[in-house]
Amino acid sequence: MGVRHPHKPSEYPSFILYLLDKTHLTVTAATTIYVLYQRRAHPLYFGIGAILSSISAKLVKHFIRDPRPPPASSISSPVRPKRTYGMPSTHSTVLTFFLAYLLPQSPTFTHPYIYGTSIAAYWAAGVWSRTKLGYHTWPQCLGGIFFGAALAWGWNSLWIGQPSLEGNIQTLIDLMLSPLGLSN
Repeated sequence: MGVRHPHKPSEYPSFILYLLDKTHLTVTAATTIYVLYQRRAHPLYFGIGAILSSISAKLVKHFIRDPRPPPASSISSPVRPKRTYGMPSTHSTVLTFFLAYLLPQSPTFTHPYIYGTSIAAYWAAGVWSRTKLGYHTWPQCLGGIFFGAALAWGWNSLWIGQPSLEGNIQTLIDLMLSPLGLSN
């Protein structure tokens, strides 16, 4: 498990569950590419919020100290649970942060129904996979859902309530990218 001992796709009940178990990599890579491509304040601000939601969930786990579900027998599932605490589910927290932050903005995109449906479907599959793989209980996933929604609401409220954030962040982006000839 992890970078040193990753599970092989053949060890999972299905290839879909294997892909969903790698959500942390795919979502991080997609967000990073989007932020670097856009070079605008709001995508960077959103990306920072997503990182902070992950860190926050991991910190809260150490205060709640709710154990993960017991491992399934090795006969039925060779995928072993993680050794950290389970409440709230970090994946559920971050996926819900994405859903709750981005879904209200979907009407501004070219194909809002496709965009909104895709985000909601990926969110639902990601949360479901955490219980299916035995990493979390449903209450732990629900804890992550509520925590992620609260973090997204707070992070978006800060963006809306502090209009100067956009200009300040954009100035920093331009200062960092101008020596490379990449500023907007």
